[in-house]
Amino acid sequence: MALKKILVALTSFAASAVMAQALGTVSNVQGVVTATQGATGVAVTPGSPIVNGMRFVTTSSGTATLTLNSGCVVTLQPGQAVTVLQSMNCQQLTAAVQPVPVAPVGAIAGATPGIVTAFVLAVGAGVLYEATKDDENLSPN
Repeated sequence: MALKKILVALTSFAASAVMAQALGTVSNVQGVVTATQGATGVAVTPGSPIVNGMRFVTTSSGTATLTLNSGCVVTLQPGQAVTVLQSMNCQQLTAAVQPVPVAPVGAIAGATPGIVTAFVLAVGAGVLYEATKDDENLSPN
């Protein structure tokens, strides 16, 4: 019985330590928004905790509202990112929101057909050459 009480106390202590680290929560998410901390990345949902050092990035169609325990509210528009630091006040956090450089979809899509076309032409030329070259004389003379 004493072991059970110790485990419950340790679990409660660990949970309170984790909760103390949360600087706030994500109150609204539309579209795709990711959060990274170090090498770990997760999809953001409403209620996700905001932890010191966490970087939030919205896609070209995503938005997120970060609500900090201090009362500061920061909304990320599509194609924006911010790294939340405990040392920042609301004005600094708002100023830290930056656009995320995104390659135009047309530029990426436009390059792919050109590469595929060149490959197909090269293979086709090789097949045509092999099919038409005269390796041996087929005439009985």
